[in-house]
Order: sequence, then structure tokens, then C-alpha cells
Amino acid sequence: MTATARVQDEDRPAPTAEQDRERRFQPSREALASFLGAVQGWTSRHLYDPGLPVAYTRTTYLDTDGLDFLGTCHSGQAERLRLREYAGAAHPAEAPVLTGKRFLELKRNHGERRTKVRLPITEAEAREVLNGQPLPVDGAAARLLRQASLTPVRPWVTAWYRRTTLATVSCDVRITLDEGLVFARPPDTSSDGALAVPTRLVGRAPPATVVEVKWKRDAPSWLEEALWGLSSHETAASKFEQGMRALLEDARPTK
Repeated sequence: MTATARVQDEDRPAPTAEQDRERRFQPSREALASFLGAVQGWTSRHLYDPGLPVAYTRTTYLDTDGLDFLGTCHSGQAERLRLREYAGAAHPAEAPVLTGKRFLELKRNHGERRTKVRLPITEAEAREVLNGQPLPVDGAAARLLRQASLTPVRPWVTAWYRRTTLATVSCDVRITLDEGLVFARPPDTSSDGALAVPTRLVGRAPPATVVEVKWKRDAPSWLEEALWGLSSHETAASKFEQGMRALLEDARPTK
């Protein structure tokens, strides 16, 4: 994707950043069951689309030709640029389809502190992102790209997984459970209602549930107590890093 000029959009509001904290775990079945039992009185399942209660996420990561975003993973200031799309099905046996909600996100992590800028984009913009095409200068996607410190970028790898979300009433605490994580080469299209499962797979993650816990301000005492049981299962490995490792391994020539 060609870098757009860094110009001022005086007539458009600048994207705002969400700030919170995040920790990631890959617990055993026993530890996960204990954690879910500890938080069940404080959280409930969050459904984004009641008509498609089985929710999936398709995340395509962008990087430079020199893999500069990947290089930040262990720098203490990890930065990721991604296209996030959502899919769903009425039943686990049904093929999930894209819901039409899609966002371009710029995410930065410093320890457990997380800053994320998230903008909704159109189907046309998503298609341009996926095909590495120039974007309209005044579009949402181009405005967010101007905030990224590393450009130009293009799509590299896609992560696909089923996601269950638990949240407090205020949504100040959000817990996601990701299962069936696979990695694939980026799709070519992003059409509302299209089949969403990636076809060009490059790897699968170990069959474990990835638990991500996000909260605003200070963690409530009940959450701190629940997290204590997960502390030995904490992981720093991101889906982006895992996916890029699978992609680069798949692209390595065989002897």
C-alpha cells in the first residue's frame, strides 16, 4: 500500500485513542474453568449480533516490506496495524459469514498498558487495504495510516478464530476467549454476507484457549483475585507474531 501524504484534515476530527490495560494467557483447562468460575458473578456473555451468536474474528495484519512492525514485538513498545472484520453463524455447524462490520486499528502496547485507535471503514476501503491499493486521502483508512509511524505497508497474514466475549455491565472489564486459531494468507475481498473462513492456510496455533483480559483504570479487586490463578499461564506471544512466524515458515523453500 502506498504511503499517503501526511496532510492536515482540518474539517475532520482526528481519530481518538482508547487507553486501557491488557494481559494475555494460555491456561490449562483446569485453570480456565477456575477463572471462569471466579468471574461469572461479575460478567456476562456479550453478544454483538443476537442473530449470529456464534462469533468469529478475522484479523489481517499489515506490515512494511522490511517487517518493521514485526520488529517491534520485543522492543518494549509493540505496534500493530490491522484490519479487523467480524463474522458469525446462527449455529456452530453453519458456515460463518461476514457481518459487514470492519475496522482499521492501530494498536500500541507498553507492558500491560494498551493504546488503540480504531476506525470503522467501508467495504471499498477494506478491499483496497487487502489488495495493497492506494486509499483516498480523505478516507478513514488513510487518516489512520497517517498516524502510523511505519509506512508504507501491505497485508501480510490473517488470523482467524472463534471468539466468546464476557463483559461487565459497564464494559470497563472485557474478557475474550479465542479458540480454533489458524493463520492464512490475506483474503482478496471483504463483502457483506460473504463466507468468511480463510482458505489459504499457512499454520495452526496449538489447540488451547487464548484468554485476553482488558480493563480500564484500576483493576477491581475481584478481577485481581481471579487473575492470580492465571498468573503462571501468562504469555507475551501475540497473534501477529505467531501468524508471521507461520507465514514465513510456510514460505521457506523446501529442499
